[in-house]
Amino acid sequence: MKTSDLIVLLAQDAPVRISFNQALVHAAIAATLIAGAGFFGFIGFRVDIDTAVESVRFLFKFAVTLALAVTAGLVLLQIGKPGACVRRWAWGLLIPAALVAGAAALELFVTPSLTWETRMIWHNARLCLTIIPSLSAIPLACFLFAMQHGAPERPGLAGAVAGLVSAGIAATFYAANCTDDSPLFVMFWYPIAIAAVSALGALLGQRVLQW
Repeated sequence: MKTSDLIVLLAQDAPVRISFNQALVHAAIAATLIAGAGFFGFIGFRVDIDTAVESVRFLFKFAVTLALAVTAGLVLLQIGKPGACVRRWAWGLLIPAALVAGAAALELFVTPSLTWETRMIWHNARLCLTIIPSLSAIPLACFLFAMQHGAPERPGLAGAVAGLVSAGIAATFYAANCTDDSPLFVMFWYPIAIAAVSALGALLGQRVLQW
């Protein structure tokens, strides 16, 4: 008997108090509420939010972060089910990558080359690398707990995807505070912060999601 078949049988025989889908939905709600509470309690909107919402660049950041949270969430929903086809859902993760890459390319095309480095580095790199992982911490714990109601065949990968979802939620809140709206900044610094959360998720997943 293959290992995957054994996992399916064990998952079917185990007493079910809450379904995996329900656990993940509950985790997503809790993660969003907790990240939101942390954001509004300690960080808050940028001071020029009234005028920022009129900027396409500002709003575009949310398109990227929300796309990441949603596509990674769909992958997470599949990866917790033994035998589920994850690969075709994983292609969706290219959507936020394509969005930010396309916007960055347009930025390079329409702005003078002398400003590229400034737009990429700008002011808030340290805040980005601090706030996104900080807001992701408890949401990541929520998703890892929910994943224990499933049967991920690759615990490390499942934890990494849980980190992507958590970071996507956290980055969405942080985008409302970040005053650096250049796609070059978003393309460079946001992925570093998100990758750190995903790496932590992979390490924790190996420990807490093992069968």
